[in-house]
Formats: sequence, structure tokens, C-alpha cells
Amino acid sequence: MGTYRLHRGWREPNGLVTDHATSDQTITAPTAYEAMAVALADGDFMVTEDTNLAWLTDEQGTMVWSLRLGDEDVAPRV
Repeated sequence: MGTYRLHRGWREPNGLVTDHATSDQTITAPTAYEAMAVALADGDFMVTEDTNLAWLTDEQGTMVWSLRLGDEDVAPRV
């Protein structure tokens, strides 16, 4: 089992992340994929007016998953 932490922030157009916050919740899951499913269920933490980026880190602080919220053109063009 691994231990993961959910983070959120605001990603500027130049890539700089500001207004970083870390959830108080520690996610324990066998894989990063399963931890991601738990993280996605935490909508109250992830979806705020000042958030457009969420990410998950493992025990070493390495980013294992990220999601940019509210991006335009996320669907492939037909």
C-alpha cells in the first residue's frame, strides 16, 4: 500500500503554480491509479474558484498524477 497526498493550486499561463494548498486527507491505496480515483471523489477540495490544477504526490513527494481544470480545447478537434 502506498500513501498519497492531494494538492491544488492555480496554474498561470506561464506554468507557475500559485495559491498551493494540500489536503489534510492522506490517501492510502495499493496503486497511484486507485489513489487517483479517491482523489477525484474529493470534489469539495479540488473544485474552487481559485483552483485550476490538482495533483497527487506519493510518499517521496513525486507527482504521480495531475489534472488541469477548466482548460479550453480539451476535446480533440473533429
